[in-house]
Amino acid sequence: LEGHDDAVIAVIFSPDGKVIATGSRDHTIRIWDVMSGAQVLAPLRGHNSEVRSLAFSPDGQQIVSGFLDGTIRLW
Repeated sequence: LEGHDDAVIAVIFSPDGKVIATGSRDHTIRIWDVMSGAQVLAPLRGHNSEVRSLAFSPDGQQIVSGFLDGTIRLW
């Protein structure tokens, strides 16, 4: 998978296994189709520090992210 501008720190599969989310030192979260490897959404941006952790909601419709600056965000 190509797209992040810095190291990937967090990787998670969605509950249905169809997509993965990656979080990076470039301050973005990206969502990828598992089968094709294509990025399926625009990068999720909104913090001023690197992504440190990710989790999908049980239904796979939301992601919670934790950032190095101590903030969390629900997408």
